[in-house]
Amino acid sequence: MIEVEIKAKIEDNIAAYEKIKEIGGVYSHSEKQHDIYFNGENKDFKDSDEALRIREVPDGEDLKRILTYKGPKLDTETKTRKEIEVTVDNTENLIEILVNIGFRPSAIVNKMRRIFTYEDYTITVDKLNKLGYFIEIEYVTSEESDIDEIQKNIFSIFEKLGIKDGFVKTSYLELLEENKDK
Repeated sequence: MIEVEIKAKIEDNIAAYEKIKEIGGVYSHSEKQHDIYFNGENKDFKDSDEALRIREVPDGEDLKRILTYKGPKLDTETKTRKEIEVTVDNTENLIEILVNIGFRPSAIVNKMRRIFTYEDYTITVDKLNKLGYFIEIEYVTSEESDIDEIQKNIFSIFEKLGIKDGFVKTSYLELLEENKDK
């Protein structure tokens, strides 16, 4: 699958929620996401522009765990990239497997996410400590030929939300690394 994702920094999350609803976005749910990122002994994902993470999300009484590989970005304007995900049932065992094949936990990213749906798109408003609020709009496709049209549609949704700047091409992990010493 290919995840076409565009993100913008925002200052007023309450106004963003109202604007999303105003254009027809429907609130789905909120979740706290705990992401554990990995790096390899022989492969630095920062250099290759890839990512490997385990995401943990409370799901009622349970904990949902997803292993995600994100390939290099496919363009310079957005965070469009190949994404492969599998659900796992034991974080500790998965970490042990990854460590035994040469990967090490390298960073943790925690965020609160409010999730909305709008047409076939997912709109999220994320809060990260030290970074503030962001809106992400994403669409998942299996066709690389659709990417340009999807990107145009996402920018159109941002315009409907009144967002014309503040776009961020880097991941939350990269932003946290950049702001680590601030």
